Amino acid sequence: MSPSEITAKEFEQWLDSTFIGDPATSREFCQRNLSPDYVRLHAGGGRTDFDQAVEKVTHFRTICRKWEGKVNFLVQQGNKIAVRYTVNLIFGDSPEQHMELMFMAERDTQGRFQNVWELTEPIDESANN
Repeated sequence: MSPSEITAKEFEQWLDSTFIGDPATSREFCQRNLSPDYVRLHAGGGRTDFDQAVEKVTHFRTICRKWEGKVNFLVQQGNKIAVRYTVNLIFGDSPEQHMELMFMAERDTQGRFQNVWELTEPIDESANN
């Protein structure tokens, strides 16, 4: 059985909550939204399992000072989803960044993200001039 479809608004709320929220509730958040078999592969290298995801969410929620993003497009079929998301963010003392996230995933029967692939890159503002 496939999980119900996720709307762009629901995806935004989920991703926003990954970065903005109480660090103390990170494990609970991950248990609700990620499969225990969660695996995230990042383009260019990097692999994250469920326990590492809890650590990352805790870290992000601790250092994120600004997170303003939007879904630019979202497509899905059955349990597979692909999203383009752009965001303005500030982590810690770093300057503000404008980033693009390309996100593809499979969701389990409960609608939790299970197999995830991501590509994250800065958006070159000078290319638009």
